[in-house]
Amino acid sequence: MTPRESATEALHTSGYRLTMQRQLVWDTLRHSKKHMSADDILGSVRRQYPRFNLATIYRSLEVLEELGLVKETRIRDRAYYELAEEGTDHYHLVCDKCGSTLHIEGDHMVPVLHHITDEHEFMVGNADLVVHGRCARCQAKAARAR
Repeated sequence: MTPRESATEALHTSGYRLTMQRQLVWDTLRHSKKHMSADDILGSVRRQYPRFNLATIYRSLEVLEELGLVKETRIRDRAYYELAEEGTDHYHLVCDKCGSTLHIEGDHMVPVLHHITDEHEFMVGNADLVVHGRCARCQAKAARAR
């Protein structure tokens, strides 16, 4: 099943239609290589449809997220969105000094998730990890400044 078919199917099964607005938001995220804020999505969509507004973006994201098609990640005080694809967990290392974000993919969190399930009897449905600290570049700058 293609990503578009999965979106159409999930929307239809849940009683929603794949409107042009939802399709534009979906396609924008599908073609992006990075997380996008609602403002980023709006900027991209407005290249084709200048009258598109931010409220429409948020409404579309809300429905797509409710259906598990889109995932929100909060970094600092801002929400970023991406497609919620099975088996593509990744984690975020955010530098509090320069704001850069490093994305780590892989099974590094599996032991932690097992610990949460086994020791705390909490069934993890979805994990989103954002770790704040300082990147190597900012640490090196601080060391040179001393």
